[in-house]
Amino acid sequence: MPWHKALRLYYKNKNVKLQYVKKEDWLRYKTSDTLFIFGSGPSINEIKSSQWDIIRKHDTMGLNHALLVKEKMTYYYLGYEPSSNQGTKKIFRSEIRKIYENTLWFLPTKVIYRLYHPRIIPEFFPPNPKIGIFDYPEAISLDSDRPFKKEDFQKSLVYRGVMCLGLYFADLLGYKNIVLLGVDLDTYRHFFDDYEITKYRKWYNEYMEKKTGGPFESMIPKGNKYRTMEEYYYKVNELYFQPKGVNLYVGNKDNMLCPRINLFPKFNLSSVD
Repeated sequence: MPWHKALRLYYKNKNVKLQYVKKEDWLRYKTSDTLFIFGSGPSINEIKSSQWDIIRKHDTMGLNHALLVKEKMTYYYLGYEPSSNQGTKKIFRSEIRKIYENTLWFLPTKVIYRLYHPRIIPEFFPPNPKIGIFDYPEAISLDSDRPFKKEDFQKSLVYRGVMCLGLYFADLLGYKNIVLLGVDLDTYRHFFDDYEITKYRKWYNEYMEKKTGGPFESMIPKGNKYRTMEEYYYKVNELYFQPKGVNLYVGNKDNMLCPRINLFPKFNLSSVD
């Protein structure tokens, strides 16, 4: 978008209310020692009502398409990639945007420079957004095809994929228990694949089927991302979170990461619906 057009839109939307939340005030949103982080894997559709009751008693963070879960979230991160603009407009309808009105909406500095701002494109944000601006962490870059080391996680937790950013925020906010939902590395499919509103993404599944035959793309080495996300989760847990006394869990017992990463205990005890 040209700057002159962005300036006109900013002036046109000057009455759009927004609140910038300083980093030192982010903790005001924290109400629990447990954070559920929502990805987009198909296991989201398998969450039982008794498990939802547990989730709603704790803090939550949604990532990208997790907004289609249509559940209130404590925190949210939307990537705002230019390639997904049309899809975002289609999905982020007013009734969904309203759900996140009281959510702390994390916005990286780099996308502001790309003119993603509530007073330029308000339809890409919740009403009356509460914005937490942050600098995107430097990604872990391996120098060779070697296992992860403890030192790799000292500068950053971000390696590959948006869930790493969720772990970054969970760590920054000091959560004791972190539960991964919708992290299904054995498939490229998503919980929303059969939704009418996301039919436009059919090409992605067809592309991944031809390219991989099944696994999620982060299970395929790419460039200097020599190690798979499976290994990343094991090692960030064993080398970083466990030494700090932080518990990393998955939310479904048939997850390929389990039992090396434990099932969230309260889910194991929840009643069958």
